[in-house]
Amino acid sequence: MMFHMRSPRFAALCVLVGLLGFGWTCIGREQLSPSPELVFRVWFEPTLRSEPASGRVVVYLIREGGLIGPQVNPAEGPFFLSPQPMFGVNVTDLRPGQFVTLDDSATSFPVEMSRLPRGKYRAQAVLDMHRDDSDWQREPGNLFSRPLTFTIAEGRPLPRVDLKLEAVTQPRPPRETAGMAFVEVPSRLLSEFRGKEVKLRVGVIYPVNWDKSRQYAAIYEVPGFGGDDRAILHELRKRTGPEREDPRSEIWKHAFKIILNPEGPNGHHLFTNSANNGPVADALIQEVIPALEQKFNLVPRAEARLLRGHSSGGWSVIWLAMNYPDVFGAAWSSSPDPVDFRRFQLSDIYAQESIYSGAPASLLGNTATELDGQTVSYRDQGVARMTVRDENLMEEVIGPSNTSGQQWDSWFAVFGPRGADGNPAALFDPATGKIDRAVAEQYRKYDISWLLRSEPEKYGPIFKQRIRIVVGTEDDFFLNEAVELLRREIDALSFFDLPEGSLGYITFAPGCTHGTVVRNDIVLNFNSEMLEHLRKHNLLSY
Repeated sequence: MMFHMRSPRFAALCVLVGLLGFGWTCIGREQLSPSPELVFRVWFEPTLRSEPASGRVVVYLIREGGLIGPQVNPAEGPFFLSPQPMFGVNVTDLRPGQFVTLDDSATSFPVEMSRLPRGKYRAQAVLDMHRDDSDWQREPGNLFSRPLTFTIAEGRPLPRVDLKLEAVTQPRPPRETAGMAFVEVPSRLLSEFRGKEVKLRVGVIYPVNWDKSRQYAAIYEVPGFGGDDRAILHELRKRTGPEREDPRSEIWKHAFKIILNPEGPNGHHLFTNSANNGPVADALIQEVIPALEQKFNLVPRAEARLLRGHSSGGWSVIWLAMNYPDVFGAAWSSSPDPVDFRRFQLSDIYAQESIYSGAPASLLGNTATELDGQTVSYRDQGVARMTVRDENLMEEVIGPSNTSGQQWDSWFAVFGPRGADGNPAALFDPATGKIDRAVAEQYRKYDISWLLRSEPEKYGPIFKQRIRIVVGTEDDFFLNEAVELLRREIDALSFFDLPEGSLGYITFAPGCTHGTVVRNDIVLNFNSEMLEHLRKHNLLSY
C-alpha cells in the first residue's frame, strides 16, 4: 500500500476533500434512471502517431457537482473518496483515424454507460500501450485526450461522445541537482526473466559535507504504492534551510540516503522474489547494492545498511530484514501492507468464502468496516468510503485479468502464482469475491505472521532485535488489524539470548491514520534510533 495514499494524485485529492468538507455519494449507489443511448468514440490522427496502436483504452468520467473539483482531470482517477464512472476496452492495431467505440459491452464501473444517472460529466480518454508502471502518466508514448464536457438529460438524445487523443506522455528525465544523483543499474537477472533489457533505478543523496576519504552507512528507503526513486527530490527539499542540531540532521551527515524504485509491470513488487515479478529481491541484493557500493564510498556490511519504508514500502523492509539478515542490519516500518493474511485489511483469506463480505469482527474495535453490507477497503475520518468490491472493479476496467498494476493486482502478482493466461492468478473472482482456496494457500509463503509461527527460532530473534513497526490506530486501510495479530505472535515468544539487545517493537500510534502516522512522535523518533544504531556500530566516523 502507499506512502502517499495509493498515489500522489490521491494525496492531493485528500487535501481537496478535507478543505471542502463535503459528504460522499458513490454514483453506483444512487437512484439510477435510464439515460439516452450513450457511446464513446476514441481515435487519434496520423499527425499524433503514424503507426497502429495496441493497448487498453480507458474512458474516465467525473460527474460535476460532487467532491472532485474542476481542477482535477478525469484521467487522474481512480478516486477512492468518491469513485467515479470508468469504461475500458482492449484495442489491437488501432489505425490512425480509426474509431474504437465503447458502449455497454465495455468493462464498466460502477454501471454500464446506459445506466448512468442524468447529470453533467467531464470525460477523458487514455490509450495505455505499455505495462511498465502503475501510473500511465509515467510511461512514455501513451496517448490521451483533453477533458470534454457532456450532459445526460431527460429526453435529449446523446448518440455519442467523441474523444480525440491529442497528446503523448513524454519521457521525464531525472533532474539531478547538487548533492544527489540518479543511478541506473542493468539487471541481468530481471532481463532474463522478462525477456528484455531491464535497468533498476535508484535516487541517491550524499551526506551533508560529504567526505570522499571516509566510508558511510546507507539508509535504503522503499517508497509506498505509487512512489518511485524520484521521491529523492522531495527528500532533498527537506534539507534546505539553516543547519540544525537534531538526530535527523546528524543522520544526514553520517549516511547516504538511497531511495529505491519498486515499480514494475505489475505495479509495486515489494522487492520480493515472486512467480510473476521474478527475482527482484535477488536483483537488489546481488546487483544493485554491489553496484552502489562500488560507485559510492559505502560501508559494505549488514549493520551499515538500514531499511526504512511506509505502507507497501513498510511491508517491503520487514520482508527484506527478516529474510536477509546477513545483508541488512535493521528496519523501521510504518503502516505496512498486511503482515498477517488472517486480516488482509479486514478479511481472512484462509477462512472466508468471499472477500467482499463476511469479514471477521474487528480485533481493535475499528469502525466503518461495512458499507451496504460489503467489506470496506478504505475509510476516511471514521467514515466508510470505498468497498473492496469497488476497488477491484475499478482495477478490472484499467486492466483486465489482473494487469492493472494497481493495489490488489500488485498483491496478486507478489503473493500468488502465475495464471494459465500468463498473468497473475486472481485470489478471488472480481465479480463475486469468491476466494480461490488453492491460490489462498499459496499466499502462506508470503504471510509474515504465518512464517513467524512456523519458524519462530529463525524469525523471532530478528523481530525482537532488529524490526520496528508503527501503525496508526485509525489506519485508513485497516492495516492495524494485521499488525495486532503479528504483535500477539511476537509477544508470545521468549528468547534468552538476544546479543543485539531487544530493540525491536510494535507500537500503535493513537488517533493516527495511514498518512498522519508519519508525523507522529513515535515515527519521528526513528531518526534517534537510527542515529543510536550508527553510534553503536561505530559508523559515525568510519
